[in-house]
Amino acid sequence: MMLGGSGDGDALSRISMISAVLAPQMNISGDVPASSGAGAKKDDRVPQWSHQETREFIAIRAELERDFTVAKRNKTLWQVVSGKMKERGFLRSPDQCKCKWKNLVNRYKVCEL
Repeated sequence: MMLGGSGDGDALSRISMISAVLAPQMNISGDVPASSGAGAKKDDRVPQWSHQETREFIAIRAELERDFTVAKRNKTLWQVVSGKMKERGFLRSPDQCKCKWKNLVNRYKVCEL
């Protein structure tokens, strides 16, 4: 099952469009509100995603697009994404990566309308 296209090229081009559309138009640096959770301390907050970190994340996710489209369960793939982020110097959990991707896709859909 592909992302609205007939091949991997279509899916990768859509991922590139997400990056191109979101980067200049929106603040893509953070997905977690500063006051997330009752009684959250400053130290408990998740650091915001920098523009460079987001670009690296999108590139990593694009490399694995084919795997994500054929896999029934993506938990292991998000662990791979998290590991590749760590290799590039960004400490993000698989859940943070999954949430960031979901937010980017949702923002892209809003911009696409």
